[in-house]
Amino acid sequence: MRKTKAITALLTGLTLLLAACAGTRVAEMGRLPNRDNLVTLVVSEDRAVIEQHCQGALAAGPIYGCQVTRYSPLADGSSVRLIKIVRYTDRLPSPMALEIDVHELCHAVASLQSVPDPCHVGNNGFLQTAPRAIMRIH
Repeated sequence: MRKTKAITALLTGLTLLLAACAGTRVAEMGRLPNRDNLVTLVVSEDRAVIEQHCQGALAAGPIYGCQVTRYSPLADGSSVRLIKIVRYTDRLPSPMALEIDVHELCHAVASLQSVPDPCHVGNNGFLQTAPRAIMRIH
């Protein structure tokens, strides 16, 4: 009887601990010929993850998100701006919602640069995380 109560208490504690674990989702899109991705989206319930990705960002208080830019050279000698968006959330988006978000961000970033839109490379414009049916995204 005592052993059963101890096991039940342990399982309850582990369940609560796991439920309290903060999650992070990362999505990349817009694979370029040099194998860099045009856009990376990091969404996390863990403030430490946000602070790690946003090191160096200026803020008057706690950092809840940032945008990180770096340049990547292309074969023709030009360069493209790679964008990483990092944001804190109180609830993670579903994998499908995250994929749609990064896909639309990819189109926005590509349209603001003189680079052919790479946002359908590797996915042909179809959701990879769609349940059961494959849905087209534009």
